[in-house]
Amino acid sequence: MNANNITRSRPRSLPSVTTKLATEQGNLYVTVSFDEDGQPFEVFGSLGKGGSFQYGVTELACRLISLHLRRGTPVEEIIAQCQGIQEMQPYANPMPGGRSAFVLGIGDGIAHVLKQHLKAGEEVEAAELKLAAD
Repeated sequence: MNANNITRSRPRSLPSVTTKLATEQGNLYVTVSFDEDGQPFEVFGSLGKGGSFQYGVTELACRLISLHLRRGTPVEEIIAQCQGIQEMQPYANPMPGGRSAFVLGIGDGIAHVLKQHLKAGEEVEAAELKLAAD
């Protein structure tokens, strides 16, 4: 799907997954909800206390990412724009497969989470293709 000027409306309910990441500023919680095709549809995040600068910046980032997702911007493009943005000291976080990822800040943390879901979707697709071939 290509980016366009039409924002998809949000259904009444969507499945979602919340991931907790450690950062210099405390725990960053990132919730990704998925559309009917299993693609990321919107992102919610929380860092710090309500009313704090960190909380507001996290909400802003998630609203803008969600707008792009709902308008069809490829997840890979969003990841490429967000990853590597550093406004904190790097914090190691265990990731699937036994490796660690260093979260550099809010955008970088969100990119790590989106990348996890992107890879999970690719693994499901590969498994479905294998089953179809059998």
